[in-house]
Amino acid sequence: TTTLDYRLQEEAQKIVKDEVEKLKGFKVGNGAVVVLDPKTGQILSMVGSKDYFDKDYDGNVNVALSLRQPGSATKPINYAKGLEKGYSANYVLSDVKTEFPGGDKPSYIPANYDGQYHGPVQVRYALGNSYNIPAVKMLARVEVKDVLDLGYRMGISTWEPSDENVNSVGLSLTLGGREVRLLDLAAAYSAFANG
Repeated sequence: TTTLDYRLQEEAQKIVKDEVEKLKGFKVGNGAVVVLDPKTGQILSMVGSKDYFDKDYDGNVNVALSLRQPGSATKPINYAKGLEKGYSANYVLSDVKTEFPGGDKPSYIPANYDGQYHGPVQVRYALGNSYNIPAVKMLARVEVKDVLDLGYRMGISTWEPSDENVNSVGLSLTLGGREVRLLDLAAAYSAFANG
């Protein structure tokens, strides 16, 4: 007995293979897919690599279960903690060059992907456009430990809110600074799907 949807599994395998091939020129050699039923948590499809049996590009690695940097994919968890703490989607954050003091470490100066600053932006707009600086500012307001705790409760096993984890990741958490498993990330997004 399995929860896998055979047709969905076949289609997901084809999509991973096709998309990795399209991105070959960008030095992308592998990909993964996880499709969960958000109501039950059942895995409907899981593709761990483009071709598990091809050893030329580390095919024998299940990327869906491997630790990877999630980039901006965890920003919604950061903003969800902000909403829990009373910030609204209309709350305005300044998207301007900002230096976060590092104490005994170098200062942290995040930049946006587009290399631009966008001035005052609402949380909903900052998240919708995946701006980095407002996300880091929200994280500084709601605290790294609390965002780690929420992510951990949502299913991200590598986000245990220990002092060691808080100190090792800092404000880079919201920009992908803590590795996650794709399966865990999909589970966390199921919490959003379930309201």
